[in-house]
Amino acid sequence: MANADDSSAAPRRVRVERNIYRRASGVYEVGFKDVAGRQRWRNVEGGSTAARAARDELLVRRSRGERIASNARRRFGDASAQWLAGPVVDLRATTQACYRNAVAQHLARRFGTHRLDRISPEDLAALVRELRADGLAESTIVIVVGVVNRIYRYAARHLGWTGTNPVSLLLPSERQKPGQSARRRLFETDELEQTVAAANEPYGTLFTLAALMGARVSELLALRWANVRISDLEDAEVEFACQVDRHGNVRPTKTDGSVRTVPIPAELAAILCQHRERARYISSQDFVFHTCTGRPFGQRNIARALRQA
Repeated sequence: MANADDSSAAPRRVRVERNIYRRASGVYEVGFKDVAGRQRWRNVEGGSTAARAARDELLVRRSRGERIASNARRRFGDASAQWLAGPVVDLRATTQACYRNAVAQHLARRFGTHRLDRISPEDLAALVRELRADGLAESTIVIVVGVVNRIYRYAARHLGWTGTNPVSLLLPSERQKPGQSARRRLFETDELEQTVAAANEPYGTLFTLAALMGARVSELLALRWANVRISDLEDAEVEFACQVDRHGNVRPTKTDGSVRTVPIPAELAAILCQHRERARYISSQDFVFHTCTGRPFGQRNIARALRQA
């Protein structure tokens, strides 16, 4: 039997650098003393870079005299509410709605009253199985599990919670499988040409523009005549600067990189000229694809017209 004070026993943690340690499992910990002089330890997700960032933040907070302590009894419902009221409010409205729905519909009733440290990887694996059995798409399950991951990361960084994120311990076989989602059918051979020909105007022009330019429907619906420069067919171009969301509101593009000006062939410029001759609203600030009242088409209108065609 090994002696209890055997010096050959492996240490619980090994010092990497000032205030940063690594456990035998590879998990990094930040060790520090709070303002009361008590030794504290905090697990850090990620490698040494993440550990340094967490250490620096904790030391700055301690220098300000802030109380830094772990709340082991923090409940999932409380953490999710603070997360939704915190960083989520700075996201796009559609993203906010997606995250709030994931919490309200799938997580609150299962884990709302549970302590964060009492939710196990087995609980999350069971959640994935239940959602799949309920017929939810794998893409939806990806969002739900992703929300759990974000809530745990927020609790660790901003709520003083220490512990292991159960999402990080899920086995590959237990995780969501987005690759199993049904793939959208692609047009083959002359099907695209037939669909465009079968579509009524202005949908035929919109489908042609979408097919040749690869633009999002939301971007096409936000086009104004000021963005379409077709006075010279040989030097025509289209500028994408905004998008129309599912509620019909004009918003900035999804990313800064989505703002772009794209040259178009003379044949496509001629199609747009013909469309303008038929259009009711043609001033520079009018929408290229508009309803009878001058508003941009809704995305559901486009999806319905595509199905009909």
